[in-house]
Amino acid sequence: MKPRKTKYLKKVLKKKSFQSFPEKNHHQFYYLVVDGKKESVYTYFSHGKSEYDKKLMGAIKHQLKFPTSKDAENYFDCPMSGDQYVELLREIGVLPPKGDDK
Repeated sequence: MKPRKTKYLKKVLKKKSFQSFPEKNHHQFYYLVVDGKKESVYTYFSHGKSEYDKKLMGAIKHQLKFPTSKDAENYFDCPMSGDQYVELLREIGVLPPKGDDK
């Protein structure tokens, strides 16, 4: 995955159903929120990091449960909407099917 500016990553996450939660241990956490419910899918950012290199982008890909790097690139380059991302997570079993109250 290509390197990206931290500010850009946060902007995309907020635009696509992620919310920032209070920091823990000098990290800012972003959790996926679907239908008002905080899900188990999250990533976090360290203060002082202005850009995430390939290695850290790989870690974000893993944390956000993308099956492929191409899916992650599509998400951050914006062809994939937040709704499409949630549907992808449902298809691969990370989130329960729509209407399934677990």
